Amino acid sequence: MLSKALLGLVFLGYPLLAGCGTASSGGGVGARGGAPGAAAGSAGALSMGGAAGSSMPAGGANASAGMGGASSAGVGGAGAGGVVGSAGTASTVAFSDDFEGVAAGMSPDPSKWNATVLSDCMSNAPKPVIDSSQHHSGAQSLKVAGTASYCDYAMVGNSTAFKALGNVVYGRYYVRFETALPAGHTAFMIFPDAMSGHALRMGGQNSALQWNRQSDDATLPSQSPAGIALSKAPPVATWTCLEFMIDQAQGLISTWVDDTLVAGLVADATPTADVDMAWGSAYKPALTGINIGWQNYGAGPMNLWFDDFALSGTRIHCQ
Repeated sequence: MLSKALLGLVFLGYPLLAGCGTASSGGGVGARGGAPGAAAGSAGALSMGGAAGSSMPAGGANASAGMGGASSAGVGGAGAGGVVGSAGTASTVAFSDDFEGVAAGMSPDPSKWNATVLSDCMSNAPKPVIDSSQHHSGAQSLKVAGTASYCDYAMVGNSTAFKALGNVVYGRYYVRFETALPAGHTAFMIFPDAMSGHALRMGGQNSALQWNRQSDDATLPSQSPAGIALSKAPPVATWTCLEFMIDQAQGLISTWVDDTLVAGLVADATPTADVDMAWGSAYKPALTGINIGWQNYGAGPMNLWFDDFALSGTRIHCQ
């Protein structure tokens, strides 16, 4: 029932830009090693295409049967700090949305998503709405029409489910970009951070994916040619599966794209040149929620879509 037209990612070269230190952010956790280990029970992929508007996967608890089985080797790498919920661990989805339960043209389900307000930026962009022109599963997704205005944002957020997960949070969603990520700084996932009073952001810079810490404008990876080459440039006009893990107590971040760990998007407390050496190991966020959408810092407009969003205390995986 789910389509999986996920293409290989190709690095795009652009002039290097310094980080931007104005609004919000994102994160994930784990080890810098290779691809995730195979799960013993991976045959039955977790389905997010449930009943319209349901916060649980189709089939309830049985939908996650394929995520069970004996614990696998998970993600390798020095300084991992232990990857919580590695590939073979049974996964219980605490929050999900396939954006099917609300009519096209309307705001997403208000029981799951709230409009967000970022006091240090504008909110003149159109609000994210349910859209039937693109979808990863089902017939609808969440469309965001980001503007080119500096620091303008269009986002929706969830705090209740996110905070209920506690210290370690895994997320998984599919995202589709209408055009390539620009060279300038952008964000499409933002985590308010009570510890720093600022935010953790995930987005792009130099046309590749990056994490950005608003408090001191540090980036993961470093914005050097070698660092950018260790990240990924998401493909255009196709669905990409993005996963993250954030261990707030240890300050660890891991990021997977289409089920593959991205070496440049890992903070594992073992300093690696051009990746997390400048990021450091002292940052221990206290995240209060998650926002998805679009925010840019003079980089240009972007239409993008989100689908099959999920949060869990263990890794969810792509279908």
